[in-house]
Amino acid sequence: MSATDPRVRRPHLDQLALGARLAVTSGRDGWGRLLLTACGVGLGVALLLFTASFPGLVHHRDQRLYTQNDTFRDEDLPTPGDRTVLVATADTTFHGTPVRGRVVQPEGPNAALPPGLAAYPAPGTMAVSPALADLLADPANHLLRERLPYPVTGTIGPAGLLGPGQADYVLGGDHLSVDTGAVRITAFGHFSPPKDMDPKLVLLNAVGLTVMLAPVGVFLAAAARFGGERRDRRLAALRLGGADRRMTARIAAGESLVGTVLGLAAGTALFLLGRQLIGRVRLAGFSFYPEDVAPQPAIAAAIAVVVPLMAVGVTLLAMRRAALDPLGTVRRSAPGRRRIGWRLMLPLAGLSLTVFALTLSDPAQGTRGSLLVAFGVLLTLTGVCTLLPWLVEAVTRRAGGGPLSWQLATRRLQTGSGPAATAVSGVVVAIAGAIALQTLFLGISTQYEQYARPQPTTGPYRQSVTFPGGGPTADALADRLARSPGIRATAAYTEFSLESATAKSWELPSVRIASCAVLRGFATLPDCEDGDAFALQGPTARPGAGPVEPGTTVHAAYYRGTGEPAPFPLPAPTATVAPVQGADPNGRMGSGLLLLTPAAVPADALRGQPATVLVSLADALPDPNEHLTTAVMAIDPQARTEFPLDPAPDATYLAVKRLLTAGSAITLLLVALSLLVGQLERLREQRRVLGVLNAVGTPRRVLALSVLWQTLLPMALGLALATAAGLLTGTVLQYSSGVPLNTDWASLLAMTATAAGAVLLTTALGLPQLLRLMRPDALRHE
Repeated sequence: MSATDPRVRRPHLDQLALGARLAVTSGRDGWGRLLLTACGVGLGVALLLFTASFPGLVHHRDQRLYTQNDTFRDEDLPTPGDRTVLVATADTTFHGTPVRGRVVQPEGPNAALPPGLAAYPAPGTMAVSPALADLLADPANHLLRERLPYPVTGTIGPAGLLGPGQADYVLGGDHLSVDTGAVRITAFGHFSPPKDMDPKLVLLNAVGLTVMLAPVGVFLAAAARFGGERRDRRLAALRLGGADRRMTARIAAGESLVGTVLGLAAGTALFLLGRQLIGRVRLAGFSFYPEDVAPQPAIAAAIAVVVPLMAVGVTLLAMRRAALDPLGTVRRSAPGRRRIGWRLMLPLAGLSLTVFALTLSDPAQGTRGSLLVAFGVLLTLTGVCTLLPWLVEAVTRRAGGGPLSWQLATRRLQTGSGPAATAVSGVVVAIAGAIALQTLFLGISTQYEQYARPQPTTGPYRQSVTFPGGGPTADALADRLARSPGIRATAAYTEFSLESATAKSWELPSVRIASCAVLRGFATLPDCEDGDAFALQGPTARPGAGPVEPGTTVHAAYYRGTGEPAPFPLPAPTATVAPVQGADPNGRMGSGLLLLTPAAVPADALRGQPATVLVSLADALPDPNEHLTTAVMAIDPQARTEFPLDPAPDATYLAVKRLLTAGSAITLLLVALSLLVGQLERLREQRRVLGVLNAVGTPRRVLALSVLWQTLLPMALGLALATAAGLLTGTVLQYSSGVPLNTDWASLLAMTATAAGAVLLTTALGLPQLLRLMRPDALRHE
């Protein structure tokens, strides 16, 4: 063979090709191993591709939010023209489902169309989204049909929706005006700069993403080692036959690349299938169009490169014994004891890095701080994963005696605890991360849940309704609402801030205008006549508000009506009165508030101002909130019904909580599927041993229990390790980030029980395969 022969010049490629041929020409066992590897890698790759789609998903959602931001009013309101349209908000909520609504009234023939519509609905008719159409068609939702009794004449397309699950409607109007809360625009869509997220929520996101993705790396590494024992013996035989370590490594790399490449293809196929189905799924209250789910090209390319490299790296690391002790590998002698030193260094380094990152000033506000925290948590979880094989080995080495099934299981773990520990290592990492995340989440949620607690009230009113532009007719609106079924009493007032030529709104008191009968419910008044004014002396004061000379010319601040706000002289207070604490469910009863009777201000001063109607409902009214909202929207679809005494957590906090919950559920599903795949592969590895034991008369019950013990023992040790590591990591995160130290033992127990149940379920699903392997033909060897 000459030196110019291509086979001489490319020995590395030939050795990689030999490994690939070994992978695909090993008979049924080889193809079964390849398919299981492809399934395991494919599950991880699919989740990574969905994660890589998140930046693009956020971008597309921001674009859709931009088109729906249509009621923002600039300082300079456009004049009516052939391209202008009046738009008013008519949102509502039905049994927890938000329904976005808009009332539109074009003012010219060339008015911009709302996104997703081909034409404006006629006055009194509406176009609805498919999700809202389904809600309206449900026979149980009669209150929603009463709330939106308008004929449906069109469907809102995807261009006008955030996702296929958004409930949305556009109602045609003919009575809108700027004075009644409408906004005049020339185009739909307005850029709104994003609000900075609370650093603690940024920290929660960083930890949550790390916790959800860490098990994926474990699953990919475990899938790359499917059939590892047979592969190690085959490579050891090559070493004994004369192959050097480098040649053996290249053959092993070629063999592992085949299964990984098949896994990449399977993962891509799963991603494409899941992408088509995602439009039918509601994920933590969110929904997405399939075309919006696309991985970033750079991240997708990195996945395609890193996953095979990681599989090759895991294979080369695991074949160290086959390269150094090939004879012992072939004879299946017990491996040497694992060392604990470097395994302890990983979690200690991770915790130290986490503490260091969190002690920086506002670490979560910057990319560097978030990355340091995420890397520290990842190091800690990796250390937990590496500690598990040592712990299983240390416990089984000291185990002895017991029933036959226990002895078979412990002996199997003594000769090689790696596969059994690897099978549950993903669960251990997932549960350790989930406990740490739950502990951090519990501390952070305390500050948000406190804001959501209902305030005590002593008055009869517990609900509040705001009618945009209803200030001039506040009493009439209250009387009309009081005639609705189930409403016991109402009280109306108009409240707005003041400003003058020399003072801003925060330097002047606010005014609340109502009849004497209504004002008596808010404060302890002396004799009251129409035209009186009262200064409220309360426990809370507006920052910057000071005494103002009566007679100062003032006008409404933040005016939203047409023209200029009507000026009027500030009336002199008749008396200073004390508020009735708890009388207003909205809680705005502090000093710096003037209580005025209607005759104390000119009627034109109420133009363009919203009316607030407090409501007291009958005790026996079923589903009171929905009935009240329906009655309110029958009067004015623009009216907003509020329940200030009901808890209302921060919207960003709720979104983060829902997304983390959904991500944890997806990770748990991946845990269960990967456990099942790993269980099937471990049974295949033990096929000949089980066949021999069955052939010599070992009862099937004993063999089944031995397999169960091989899963239960590593699982119990792993869950104990995960609980300790998760609590320690969560406590470090709580303490270093300055949130209250707290632990939810019930949630911790529930997560641990769920993980144990997932392991037991996958073990039970593998029992039929175990029974099939307990046959004489399992002794067959190719």
